[in-house]
Amino acid sequence: MRYKVTIAYDGRNYAGFQSQINALAIQDVIEGVLQKIFSEKIRIVMSSRTDAGVHAKGQVFHFDSPAVKNEGKLKFSMNSLLPKDIHVKEVKQVPESFHARYSVKKKTYEYLINLGEYDVFLNGFAYQCFYKLDVELMKKGAEKFIGIHDFTSFNTSSLKEYPIQIREITEFKITRQKDLLKIRVTSSGFLRNMVRIMVGTLIDLGRGKKSLEDIDDMLYHPCKGTRRYNADPNGLYLIRIFY
Repeated sequence: MRYKVTIAYDGRNYAGFQSQINALAIQDVIEGVLQKIFSEKIRIVMSSRTDAGVHAKGQVFHFDSPAVKNEGKLKFSMNSLLPKDIHVKEVKQVPESFHARYSVKKKTYEYLINLGEYDVFLNGFAYQCFYKLDVELMKKGAEKFIGIHDFTSFNTSSLKEYPIQIREITEFKITRQKDLLKIRVTSSGFLRNMVRIMVGTLIDLGRGKKSLEDIDDMLYHPCKGTRRYNADPNGLYLIRIFY
């Protein structure tokens, strides 16, 4: 039996989603809970790796077990054992053809920036920006990322691992609600730190440290050696996975 699970989590207390040596990851916590429920070692397959400090509202993973469990009861059992910063939103039995990673059609991330006075209630949940940003100029910069581009300058994935770093962004939207800036990005696939580096570039643009021409140059002359700013992980959220 294959189970598809959708979860939300606060990533502040973890070294990312994927298991690591000598650090607690969200995957370790979930697999420990599943082992207690199923009385067997369970290995989960995630849709997307998130880094330390990154949050999620719609992370998805799947796992297999010969045991048949009621979906609602399994959700309840998992939530009763999981810490309060990880929550199961949905459990579904799915066909074996479903794969949490390879069946993905697109993903949506959101990045939050606090433009106002430091907010203690957003600490760890948004980038607290102390600089004045030109939001309208940032919107023009965001438009340049939409479409199919070589994003070699905007990620930290090695060219040896991913020799082709062309991706398509279908949505790059910036909205403002009072002092909170929301940056939403959707793509069929992201490379490591790609969203955070694009957001960091837009922050530099809004501060006057980069120009629209600089973004053009980074896109049309891709280079791993390009100087770029990787925005703080605490402002990043994995919002939804589309299948």
